[in-house]
Amino acid sequence: MTRNSLRSRVLLSLAVALLVFFGATVVVLEWSLDASLTRARDQVLEAQLLAMIAVAEPAPDGPGLVLPEPPDGRMLRPGSGLYAEIRDGAGQPVWRSPSALGLELELPPAGAPGARDGWVQAQPDGPGLALSSLVIEWEFDDGHTESYRFVVAQGLETWLAQRRAFRFGLVSWFGALAAATLALLAFVLRRVMRPLGRIEQEIHEMETAQRDQLSAGWPEELSGVADNLNTLLRHERERQRRYQESLGNLAHSLKTPLAAVRTLLPAHGAAAGGEVDAVRTELERMDRIIGWQLRRAAAAGSAGRVGLAPVPVAPVVRDLAAILDKVYRERVTRCDIDVPEGLRFRGEEGDLQEILGNLLDNAWKYGRTRVRVSGHAGAPGSIRLRVEDDGPGMAPERAEEALTRGARLDESHPGQGIGLAVARELVKAYGGEISVERSDLGGAAISLRLPGA
Repeated sequence: MTRNSLRSRVLLSLAVALLVFFGATVVVLEWSLDASLTRARDQVLEAQLLAMIAVAEPAPDGPGLVLPEPPDGRMLRPGSGLYAEIRDGAGQPVWRSPSALGLELELPPAGAPGARDGWVQAQPDGPGLALSSLVIEWEFDDGHTESYRFVVAQGLETWLAQRRAFRFGLVSWFGALAAATLALLAFVLRRVMRPLGRIEQEIHEMETAQRDQLSAGWPEELSGVADNLNTLLRHERERQRRYQESLGNLAHSLKTPLAAVRTLLPAHGAAAGGEVDAVRTELERMDRIIGWQLRRAAAAGSAGRVGLAPVPVAPVVRDLAAILDKVYRERVTRCDIDVPEGLRFRGEEGDLQEILGNLLDNAWKYGRTRVRVSGHAGAPGSIRLRVEDDGPGMAPERAEEALTRGARLDESHPGQGIGLAVARELVKAYGGEISVERSDLGGAAISLRLPGA
């Protein structure tokens, strides 16, 4: 895995998170262990003090107390790690365990009788000592009492060894657990990210022309990406096909007028007036052919693009109606608009203007006094639009001819073919439908289904 791999980044992030989490857990557990060991150590020392007091006796040969039989055999062995002594009220030792030979215990000032103290004494050549003391009032047989301080000390080697062993086991276990967790996460991540490798492989196969589009069956998170990519590729191929088809149609359509121009122009000298007019007519015809083919090619250029912002339909209709009122100002045409403000077209605003502009222009041109534009939401993801007029209408056979005619302009019906054909090409490019019907106003009714948002 490279540094720029998404999988390596995720694993590295998880490794850092696990390191922080397990590190914090180890610190907390070790702190808890230290507290537990300290409490256990204090309890052991307190038990030793109580045992010393239980076996203490007055010294047979003088004042003071002695321990004829120490409660723990380690107190009899020098350097055993367990030490004890008894001090009188003046702080002088009256008894010391044989194990404390050559050892100086540093004691803070004694407290009141019954008070127990605990502290740690550092050692320059050792781990240190944990000490505990208890002051009592001892009543002798003759009835007088004296204050004595019982002191017990234990080396910290045992406690430190326990802490080291616990720390080593804790780090080892957590390290093994972290490694196992990362291995499991790597395995799970590999399975989870397998669709990304699959989509990468299929894109490579499309680049090498081994497949036309991505396959189906993607996870929910990738299905939208795959669908949009397939849509983009499909429309890109459709656009290329239409451009190639338009160029072929354009070349074919220009052959006849170019041949006519060559025939009309004289080989030598100036052309007659009639010949000039004929040439001008053919040139205008060529201009219309070129414009028509370019508009057909543009119809596939914008339809189906990914990321198009929804276009409100009602403002486009109102703007076009206002423009056509000015264009046909010599006529009085009432336009009824019944399009909800929330109705939106998913596509290029220019394409919507081209579609509705051609249909409304025909309605103004061939209608008498009334035009009606209505719209509503259709099936999910689509809208329905209808443009009607009160003109003479269109015979079914001529409507079919206008909608299905070829690209050559000279095969169009004068006055209606271009507008309806352009609208049809754009609607088809967006995957919609267009149909010509009879309006209850008496004229034609053009119904559209377009993608909505």
